Order: sequence, then structure tokens, then C-alpha cells
Amino acid sequence: MPRLRPLTIALCMGLAGMASSANAQFDPALVPVFSIWNVTLGQPVSQIPAMEVVEISCGTNGGPPSIKLAAGFSDFAKCPAEPSGLHEVYFENDDEIDYLARAQEAEYKVLQGGTSIYAHPVMVSVLVDDGSIVRGIRIVTDERASTRERRIAVTLARNLKGRYGSWQQTCDDLPPRAGENPVGNQFVHEICTADSPDGTERMRLESSFLRKKGQDAFNTDTQQLNVGYFQSQTRLEVVQTPYEPSLPPG
Repeated sequence: MPRLRPLTIALCMGLAGMASSANAQFDPALVPVFSIWNVTLGQPVSQIPAMEVVEISCGTNGGPPSIKLAAGFSDFAKCPAEPSGLHEVYFENDDEIDYLARAQEAEYKVLQGGTSIYAHPVMVSVLVDDGSIVRGIRIVTDERASTRERRIAVTLARNLKGRYGSWQQTCDDLPPRAGENPVGNQFVHEICTADSPDGTERMRLESSFLRKKGQDAFNTDTQQLNVGYFQSQTRLEVVQTPYEPSLPPG
């Protein structure tokens, strides 16, 4: 059950008359109070207001959450350190926005379905050092999303390239590895790296749209197409120097 604040109740009552309107407009005020873009590297993890986010847990290198942190971000040390020495702490946007969107019957994905950026469902986390200082952020498209949403997950990379447009980016297209194949006639595996203009931060952006080994398009036993058998993903990591962005699992 979503948490209801007085403001939520008042807004829902005010929106009740709009619920059946076919011309409901996107309300720019209905955005998360705090998102991954509000995180400042080099500041304590306590900068993240625990009351404005939910599901604070240990991360799994960009995957789904694992150990729930009952005491919030102050429990970051319970998350196993990565090879870099940093601890990954996962969180989600406050579900109040999602509740309002459903009450309004809004059709804008940016308002629905939990944590998203540029209308793509994502998993977000911060990377914290032993001194409780945030040294990095990690954003990975959510593979638990619908087949349609997963298919376009690779396109998030374009938005992120634009967001970091002032950084001098070097991008390389990787050739297929053993067992990898195009999806139809499309194969994308790109890695972009960059340093911030002041040299204090580093970025790694990886995007892919391909079939991995075993993800055959056609099932020879059933004579049916294998729906959803592909990888479409975007992964961004930004860290403070001297840390280096980490590689995805596998």
C-alpha cells in the first residue's frame, strides 16, 4: 500500500475529476522529489533524504536489490565491497508519484512504473566509500521490464550521451563475440568513456542490442518464435577519480 501524505490525499481529491478526461496533460510538478540526478559526488551518503526514496538495499552490480538496509543509507557497510572498495547501495524513486499517476489515470510512462529516467525503467544505485562518501552513481536499464520496454532500452544511451555532451567522449563499436548474433539485421555493442571537463570524474557508458549465445530467434522444437530472446541494455557509471568505472557482470 503506497504511503499517503496529506499533500497526496489533497492532490488525489483534486485530480479525481480529471481521471476520465481524454485530454489529461502531463504535469511537470509530478516528478520525483529526489532522483539519482540529485546525488552529488564527494558528499556524504546522508545527502540522500531517506524519506523521499524507497527500497534502500544493497545493490548487485547493476542488478536487482539484495539485502534490505533497515536503517537506511547509514547501513551501507553491510553491502559487500566491490573490487574498487566501494559499496553499492540501491534505491528506488518514491512510489507516491506512481500512486498519483494511477489516480489520475495518466498515460505517461515517465510518471508510472516506479524508477525511470527519460521514460526508461531503470535500476539506480550509489557507490559509497568506507568513509560514507558517495564516489559514484550507477544506472542500468531494468531487465525486469516488459519485452517492449526492454527492446528500446538500448536507445537510452542516446539521452545519456546528450546529458554528458560537454565531456569529450570516445566511443568504440565492439564486434560480435563468439555466440553473439544480430537481432534481425541489427547488432549494437558500444562502449563510450569520458572524463569530466575538470578531470575530477570519469564516465563509462555501455549499450547493447544483440542475441547472446543460446538466445535463438526460433524454437526448432515448437516451431515458434522465441519472444524476448535478446539483450537490449544501457549501463552508465560515473565515478570520482582516482576510481575507475567498473565492468558489468560477466
